[in-house]
Amino acid sequence: MYAVITLQDSKDLKVIPTKWLNERKTQCRMPAFMSQEKLTEAVKNNIEHSTGGIPWGMFDIQVHAECGTFEQAKEKQEVIRKQNERPAAGISGIHKKNKLEDSLIMSKYPFQLPNAFSSGDKEKIFQMLEEIKSSVQENTAMLRKLIKDNQISEAPSSTSMPSRDTMSNLNLPLKTFADLFRAENELKKPTTRKKYVQHLSSCGGFNPKDVVKNIMQHVLTDDLAKEFNWTGRCDKKRFSELNLAEVINEAASKLVSRGECETEIKKYLSYTADRLSRKRPRDLGNGPEAESPNEISHTLFDSAIQTNVFWSGLALPHK
Repeated sequence: MYAVITLQDSKDLKVIPTKWLNERKTQCRMPAFMSQEKLTEAVKNNIEHSTGGIPWGMFDIQVHAECGTFEQAKEKQEVIRKQNERPAAGISGIHKKNKLEDSLIMSKYPFQLPNAFSSGDKEKIFQMLEEIKSSVQENTAMLRKLIKDNQISEAPSSTSMPSRDTMSNLNLPLKTFADLFRAENELKKPTTRKKYVQHLSSCGGFNPKDVVKNIMQHVLTDDLAKEFNWTGRCDKKRFSELNLAEVINEAASKLVSRGECETEIKKYLSYTADRLSRKRPRDLGNGPEAESPNEISHTLFDSAIQTNVFWSGLALPHK
């Protein structure tokens, strides 16, 4: 079942699954962080009103109609939208016949239109002004709602977003152990750590797997990721003891629980070899200058030797 509703803060007409409604059908849960495309997909698939077990925000609404299918609800939405856009019957005739009505409308505005305009022209102009005013009010209400729910950020500042200098220090995505060594040192600073939690939390995602995958792709290349697993078994480096692992966990915490985040990181690291095997043929086909797997391995090996003090300093186990 689907419902056609209006968000009272924005007067925005939408179609949602009826199971997103509360019992009295005066409010509904909606994912304010989703793009319109993802929201439409969530509605069509009639998914549960939560992400990673975390309930979505509650919005005040007005229900206009309930339909059995998504297609019927979209048709009803279009009918209601056209009805709302249609001028009230008889207004045009009244304005043409009765100048008193025209003067009442004119009194609503602090300016006078030139006498060269006919009554019908003035009516159209005022109708356009009303539509513009309504659109501005809707956009303002939606913007205030998004800011209130902490789903969008205000204008960038030195305290809300990473600076260009900090970004260049970490040089994401990290490609070598030397890059990782610099990143780990930077992330020991509380202010830098906070900025990067903010930065990585904006990567987004539709479910726990997407959230963690987007963040991991943002911070590590596959060539570096293949050197790690979560616990450091089989001659790999231990990812769980890195400052970067905790930063990823914090960045994903708004949408993903800690246990889910660790599970998805483990999966992402374990599938690195598969991703590389699928990507190598494309990379090798890019021409004579394409870097071979051996060359990439030598690059990582050289950087590992150069930053051996980093691993000994962390005392990561090499099982």
